Amino acid sequence: MDNSTSIRHRVLAGCIVGLLAMLALLLLESQFRPLAGEGLYFQRWSSETMMQTVSIEDLRNQPFRSLWYLHIQPPLYDGIRAVLAFLWSSDDSVSMLRHVDRSLYILWAFLYGMMGFVLFWWLSEITGNAVAFAASLLFLAHPACIFYATLLDTTFLSALLTLCFFYVLWRVKEKHDVAVTVLALSYLALFFTRSIYQWPWLFLLPLSLILMKYPVRKVAVFLCIAGLVVGLYTAKQLYLFDLMGNSFTGYNLCNSIGYHVNYSGYADQAERLQNPDPEKPGVLTRLRKVNGRINYNNEFFLTVNQDLLKKFKSMIFEAPLMYLIKTYGMNTLIYLYPSSQYTDHVIVDRLPQRSVYDRLFSFPVLPVLLILASLYWLKRADKFTLISAIGIFIPAAFIMFICIVFEQGENMRFKFFLEPVLFVFLFSQGYVAATQTIPNLLTRVSKAQGKNNIE
Repeated sequence: MDNSTSIRHRVLAGCIVGLLAMLALLLLESQFRPLAGEGLYFQRWSSETMMQTVSIEDLRNQPFRSLWYLHIQPPLYDGIRAVLAFLWSSDDSVSMLRHVDRSLYILWAFLYGMMGFVLFWWLSEITGNAVAFAASLLFLAHPACIFYATLLDTTFLSALLTLCFFYVLWRVKEKHDVAVTVLALSYLALFFTRSIYQWPWLFLLPLSLILMKYPVRKVAVFLCIAGLVVGLYTAKQLYLFDLMGNSFTGYNLCNSIGYHVNYSGYADQAERLQNPDPEKPGVLTRLRKVNGRINYNNEFFLTVNQDLLKKFKSMIFEAPLMYLIKTYGMNTLIYLYPSSQYTDHVIVDRLPQRSVYDRLFSFPVLPVLLILASLYWLKRADKFTLISAIGIFIPAAFIMFICIVFEQGENMRFKFFLEPVLFVFLFSQGYVAATQTIPNLLTRVSKAQGKNNIE
């Protein structure tokens, strides 16, 4: 079979995986829709409920200004909501919101299928088409995968983009010809989706790429492309808001050391101080969103963020060392909880396979599997392979570090960002062990039996 035919077969098989996954999820949603909140929401949360989103009315009325003056999160998700608000534009904001959220469920089902395609594509390069087909479907049955594919926030999108990003890094590590534009775009997609992928990555990624022997000239071009985009966006945030990240940073950091902030309590203060300037965009002056939830993009919360950052700095320097060790130890344990246990879920709570997957993807089984797989890989690695592997390990370790150190309470949700990547690593090591170790063992047994027969 020539190479072009092989690629066509892989594309066809990957598309079948993606299509089956998307249809299966839509059917699952349809089956459980009668039990959903308001006949629509599987966690009883709309996209408007999320703390990091702005009002759908502002996205309808002033889409570009709203995205320009967004300080609570990167703009990609609300950009998607703005497009859908335009398509479903209506004076009836509640009805428009429901149309937007229905469309998001369909779009997230498509992303669920895309995750199946990417998993298949990556694993097929390691194992072969048939095994990769089965393995990708195996991960898609993971309750956490179904959970976040039916949660109207950026968790699933972030996990998919992280999977794509690490696939690109893996190809760099394996000495494939990876275009600089592909590398830059895969990173920038994450930059505009999640706040954990902000400017510090411009120092981290070049180190990883150099360790993986990516050509220095290409590293420089990557830095120019990504650095220009990141620099312009960060400069805009600094100019408008005096921020280098997002305005939830103070809240997250205080939470991370056990100082749990009643963030909604600040709404009363904001209401008393409310004196909207008609010249300012609604996304900065609106206090309540369509469903009555607080608009945390209100400019008042910029001051709150600064106050909480000061609070965190004073607490982190005054706290006893043992307290910090216990606190971050707790964060680590929460990180290792089953990802599907973030909230109640109409579908996931009824899945028969949940207990098995929850055990596999949580403490203590997941750390043990990762240690065993790593030791097995190290046993076969040479010096140069090890250096390249460090290059791809650094970004993964950095993501884990941020998800543990910058939050307390939702850490298990953040673990899902890496779960598809971890699955690829675990499954690939298991496959290599099965295809190399077991045949060798059988050969030894056969030789031993032959020797006994001769004797």
